[in-house]
Amino acid sequence: MSLLYRHGFEAMNTRQLAEAAGLKPGSLYYYFSSKEDFLHRLLVDLLDEILLDLEQNLEGLTEPVSRLEAYVRTLVRWHVVRREETFIASIEVRSLTHDRQESYLQRRDRFDLILAEILQDGAAAGIFDLTHPRITRNAILSSLTAISSWYDPAGPFGLEVLTMDFLELTRRMVGLK
Repeated sequence: MSLLYRHGFEAMNTRQLAEAAGLKPGSLYYYFSSKEDFLHRLLVDLLDEILLDLEQNLEGLTEPVSRLEAYVRTLVRWHVVRREETFIASIEVRSLTHDRQESYLQRRDRFDLILAEILQDGAAAGIFDLTHPRITRNAILSSLTAISSWYDPAGPFGLEVLTMDFLELTRRMVGLK
């Protein structure tokens, strides 16, 4: 993972990838049909793991504010604790062929749908004040997924501070005080 993070998919060759995995270069093709197959599997597995965590954290929550807070907490944690992986996923999806990109994006759309449902439920209950729900959803998603591009583990903000700040920002975006 750190190899991809440091060099990027296009600059990384299969020899480097095999060595990082403790394999001989030719052995890599026993597990993957191509370098792109490796990337696709990596991205899909990561996305499936994040979605499972998100769905588990939302399980049993019915109140829109609680669901929104669980959503934000989960994604902030992922983009801080697993910063390199989430950064790779946000950047390297462009390196996939059209069909594999579509496959990945269909899974990623699940994040949009979950958040859209939370926002819709909150607006319908009169809890959230959303002038443009789609713009609000996109703003929330964009701000959360961007964390991995600017977060510095050696910087002044830790997970707890970021989580509290993002909860506050999100509350404001949906019209809560």
